[in-house]
Amino acid sequence: MQTNKRTVLIGVVSLALLASLNCKGTQQSSDKQNSKNAAQKPARWIAQYRSPASIKMQGVNLGFFYYSSVSVVSPTVVFVAGDVPGPKGDEDRSSVILRTTDGGQSWKEKTVEQPGMLIPRLNCINFVSPELGWAVGVDLAQNGVLLKTTDGGENWAVSRISASQVPMTIFFADAETGWMGGATPVAGEDEGAGGPSVILATTDGGRTWQTQLNTPVSIYDISFVDKMNGWACGTKAAIYHTDDGGRTWNSQRSELEPGDGPIDLTGEGMKQFTLLGVHFVDAEHGFVAASAEEEDAGRVLATSNGGLAWHRQWIVADSGVRDVFFINAEEGWAVTDRGKYIYHTVDGGRSWLSEPKVFEQDVTMVRLGAADAQHVWAVGGGAVFFRVTD
Repeated sequence: MQTNKRTVLIGVVSLALLASLNCKGTQQSSDKQNSKNAAQKPARWIAQYRSPASIKMQGVNLGFFYYSSVSVVSPTVVFVAGDVPGPKGDEDRSSVILRTTDGGQSWKEKTVEQPGMLIPRLNCINFVSPELGWAVGVDLAQNGVLLKTTDGGENWAVSRISASQVPMTIFFADAETGWMGGATPVAGEDEGAGGPSVILATTDGGRTWQTQLNTPVSIYDISFVDKMNGWACGTKAAIYHTDDGGRTWNSQRSELEPGDGPIDLTGEGMKQFTLLGVHFVDAEHGFVAASAEEEDAGRVLATSNGGLAWHRQWIVADSGVRDVFFINAEEGWAVTDRGKYIYHTVDGGRSWLSEPKVFEQDVTMVRLGAADAQHVWAVGGGAVFFRVTD
C-alpha cells in the first residue's frame, strides 16, 4: 500500500508520512478564549521557506522538494526534515534538515551527510529542546537510520536501526524516554507499507532500543502526553494505547477497521483506512487523521475519554486526511490530500473553516505543528508554510 503519491514522481519507495511535536496549552480557559478570537480573524498560509534550488522551477511540480516532518519547540524554534533532488537529478535524493530560531523570519538548510553512508530520505524529526533532537530515515538500501543532535542540529550522530522495518515516526517525552514506529511491505510485495512492524522504546536517549509491541500492521504516528500515556496508529485503521510507558499496549476501536465478521459492502472497513496522524492534547482528548485506500475519502476521529470510544468527527468525501494538530480540545488544524486549503476548527472538529494556501501550485501538505494559535506551521511538497491572520 502506498499512501504517498510522490513515489510516481521520484521513482523511489517513499513512506515519508511523519510525527510532529506535541505542544500543549498551559491554561484551558485562556486557550478557549484565544480560539474564539481566532475564529473572528480570517487566516491564510504563506510559503515561509522554499529550497533555493526550487525558486527557478516555476511551472513544474514542486513536490520534488519534499518536507516530511516538522517539530515545533517554541514560537521561535522550529525544525523541519525532508528530502530534495540530489546532484544527479530528481531520482537522486538528498535528505535535509531546516532550522529557524526567529519564528521563521530566516531558515538554515543543512544537507545530511555521513561518511560512508548516503541518507536519501528522512521520515520524521522530533526535538524536546532547542538543542536536543532526533530524526529517522533510511539509507540507499532502505535500512533504517537514527540521527541525534545535542547542539541544535549543527552536528548529527548517525546509527543504524536493527529492526527490519522502515522507521516512520519517532517521539520523545524527555531527553531519555522515546518511542519509534515503522513500516514493512504486505506479504508477497517488495515495497510499500501495511505489513507487520514493531514499536520500539528507549530509556537512554536512543543509544539502545527494545521491542515493546509486535503489531500486525505498519505504524505511521505516535503521540504521548507524558512518559506514561501514549497512542500509536497505522494501517488497517489500527490504534494502540499504553498507560504505563509502553510496557503494555492495548488496541482501541477506531470504528474504521476492516472487520472480522460478514463483509459489509457499505461499511467503512471496505474503504481500507490508514490512520496517518494521531495527536492528543491531554490524557483524555485526542484526534486522528484517516485516509482511505480504496477511494478518495478521509476522516477525522475524536475522543474525549482517552480512546475508550472514538467517533467520526469530520467526514471528508473527496480526499484523505493526512494529519491533525490541536493546541487544546477545541482548536486545531487538519491537512488533506488535495485542494488549496488547510482546515481550521475552534469547536473540537464539529465544523471546519477553509484557510487558503498562497502558493503558485496546489501542493500537498502532510504534517502540522504549532506552539500556539499564532505560531502554526505546515509542511509537505514544495515549501514550509506558516499561518498568518489578516
